[in-house]
Amino acid sequence: MTQFMKFNARVFDESFLQQCDERIAEFYRMWKAKCKEDRIPSRSDFDPIEMVQFLPGITLVDVAKETFELTYRLVGTNEVAVRGKDPTGESVKENFHANSWEDAWGNYGHVIMTNGIAYDNSDIPNSNGVMVGDETIFVPLSTDGEHVNIVMLFSIQRRISR
Repeated sequence: MTQFMKFNARVFDESFLQQCDERIAEFYRMWKAKCKEDRIPSRSDFDPIEMVQFLPGITLVDVAKETFELTYRLVGTNEVAVRGKDPTGESVKENFHANSWEDAWGNYGHVIMTNGIAYDNSDIPNSNGVMVGDETIFVPLSTDGEHVNIVMLFSIQRRISR
């Protein structure tokens, strides 16, 4: 990456709802509604039909139980277009879209270690080198309701006015 990302906001609580795009808020409310009895929802709790409007911006990342190694399970078409490639099946550590692995892990690690959420609002270069505004919400998924085995992301991009 020849240009560096510019962080506009990184938030680990619901205060992001005061500044985020309505599509991010709508996705978050859908995920939150699946959190029954304060348990993390599983991937099977989400029907793709109810998520049609979100699918192009969805990324699913598998989390290895012992090592916390991250692997892209599914990458939506909008994210593929921004990156200029499809990293599905590849290591996140080798294919992250951030300034550094520490920046990327800042979001993933928070979600995995706390069962919490992460919101990131950054200006990033797309595959053509043009800076775009990128908002991403990271949410945990779990097969047992407690241990994160998938991090689900929803991202939107917008043109930056200059």
